[in-house]
This record gives sequence, structure tokens and C-alpha cells, in this order.
Amino acid sequence: MARLTVLPLLVAMAVSVSGCIPRSGPTTGDILNQRKTSTNLNYALVDIGKDILSYAGTRPRESLAAKFGAGPRSSDLRIAVGDVVGVNIWEAPPGSLFGGNITMAGFQQPSGSSTTIPAQTVSGNGTIAVPYAGRIKVIGNTPTQVEQQITKALEGKAVQPQALVTIQRSTANAVTVTGEVAAGARISLTGAGERVLDAIATAGGIRAAASDSMVGLTRNGVVARVPFDVMLENPEENVRLRSGDLITVVREPRTFLVFGAAGRNAEVPFDASRITMADALAKSAGLNDQRADASGVFVLRYELASIARRFIPEGNPILSKGEYIPVVYRFNMRDTNVMLSMQRFEIQPRDVIYIANAAGADVQKIMAIFQGVSSPAINATSFGITASRL
Repeated sequence: MARLTVLPLLVAMAVSVSGCIPRSGPTTGDILNQRKTSTNLNYALVDIGKDILSYAGTRPRESLAAKFGAGPRSSDLRIAVGDVVGVNIWEAPPGSLFGGNITMAGFQQPSGSSTTIPAQTVSGNGTIAVPYAGRIKVIGNTPTQVEQQITKALEGKAVQPQALVTIQRSTANAVTVTGEVAAGARISLTGAGERVLDAIATAGGIRAAASDSMVGLTRNGVVARVPFDVMLENPEENVRLRSGDLITVVREPRTFLVFGAAGRNAEVPFDASRITMADALAKSAGLNDQRADASGVFVLRYELASIARRFIPEGNPILSKGEYIPVVYRFNMRDTNVMLSMQRFEIQPRDVIYIANAAGADVQKIMAIFQGVSSPAINATSFGITASRL
């Protein structure tokens, strides 16, 4: 009889604390209802389906090739003050202006002659010295143009002169590599069409993992960045360099956040150039079978306005939020088609995945509290009744 008296009291206690049960986060209904107030639209709520997947599943990647172009296969560099230039000159036989091979009989061999002028630094007035040709202005000219100047200056002095001009070291025709590389450096271009990865390799390579490294290229005040592993997978992103380019490698791990009724709540690294929604859920140990609402799986993202306008009707006040639009994508995992779509929906860095609690999750908490409160009391009551009988 005493046991029956205790039970109603325990039920009343459980009910009284039900209003104090901590909530793990908004339910699916909360997210649907909180989307708008009487005066404001807080975010756009978009149900993932085939009709919008092509717009919302991927965002345009920043691209070095799209921003700067692939560049010429080779570049004829222009000589600048401070460059170190080498000159070789040939003349046809029986020319001997630049020396020749003399036989023991005193006759010159009919093989022509050549000479190598010691490498010299372009002077402040932009010239170099060439024997019998005088000072040759080279600044702003390509090696080919300087060769023509030298040949013209030697006409009438040498027999069919020819010249070869090379830039052995250049301070102006160089790129700078800095950041998370083994040894930051200023690297001279040779005119062979060096690419971004060539410069990074010359600087000793990257120090962080490929999936955690971001490569930035600055050219004439324009900046573009791509993940290092994306550049490895897409050769077109490995663009050719130009004089004055700045290459910056930074360590920037790409992660997404998982909250709510997931197998684990954590900040999860990508560890790959791209991951899908299906990959992301697997990395976070999936949905918690005891708590999760399969119809309430959400991705919270500040979406580019140019992308959001593709699936949000024109005139929607949310589009006036600025360059980035707050969007909540909803995945109803009770729909097999949506689960298939998850394999095509790309997760972006700093996305937030939230899995809502099922409607019965709070009831389960109440029952757990009820069981925790009632078990000792019932055991004590049962012990008292047993003792009284003894």
C-alpha cells in the first residue's frame, strides 16, 4: 500500500521538472518557425531536392586560371637595370675580329671564330659594353632585340656577325615566394615559362599538409587563392608566372562543424580536396539513433548572393542582406532521393551541420529522470515493507 502511495508522488515530481529539462538545440519545428518574424526574415530555408541541387550543391571555386589565365608557353623577358647579362658573338670565316685559330703555317683555319664576353650587370643608364660595338642600350628590350642591336653594330667590322644574349640572373624578372614554405625566396624567371608549383618547389616546398595549405597569387593588385591539393588535382590551376608575382602559402585547415543529435559533435577537418554531405555525416559518426530526427538534418551556410538568387525568388527580402545570404538547407533523410542527393552536395569550409532532436527525445529525458528518482524510492519502500513483515 505504501508503494502505491509513493508512485503518484514520483510522477508528480517528474512532471514538475519536465519544464526544466535542458534542450540540446532547436527542433525541426523550431527551425521552420523561427525562419521569419512578423517584421523580419531571418534566413532562407531551402529543402534539398533535384530541382535546386545543381545550384546549391556546389559553389564556384576561386580559380587562378579563371582569374589570370594560363599565360604564354614561354615569355621573352625584358632586361632591366641590375640584371646580369651574358653575350656570345660569332663571325664567319675568315673573320678574325674576335680572334681565331691560327695554324703553324700562319694561315687561319676556315672555321670562323667566337668569343664569350664576361657576364656583366646592366648599368644604371641601362647599357652593357660590347667590344667593337660600344655601349649597347638593353634596358626594356628582350634578349632577341639586343642580339639584333649587337649584330647591326658589328656590321662592317666582323664577317657575318651573330650574337646570343642570355639573362643569367634577373632582379626585375623575378617572383617572390613566402609563407609556409621551407625557405622563402625571390626567384628569378628564366623565360622558360615557370609555373606556380615550380616556384614553390624552388623555395623548398610547403611545410604543412597539402589539405591544410592554401596558395595565393597576387598580380598587379589582384589576388586569388586555391587550396594546394586542388592545384595538384587540376593542372590548369598551376598557371605560368609573370615578373613581379607574389606567391603566398598559408596554413589554413578546412573544417566544418557538427552539432545536435549526431554521433559526435566536433570540428571536423576535410582531409581531402572536397567532401560531400554524405562524407560529412560519416565523419561525424552519423545520426544518433536514440535522439535524431531524420527529417531535420540541416546545413547552415552564408551563401554567395549570386548563388542564392538562382533558387530564391526575386523580390524576396532576404536577398537584400548583402553579398552573403544566410541560408539553411534542409535534408529530409526519410526520403531516399534526398539521401542520394547527399552524395552530390559539397560541404564548404566553415559550414555548420545541425541534426535536430526527435520529438520524443525530451520524453526520453523525462523518463530517464523519472527512473533515476523512482528506483531508489521504490527500492526503499520495498525494503521497508519486507522489513515490517519480518
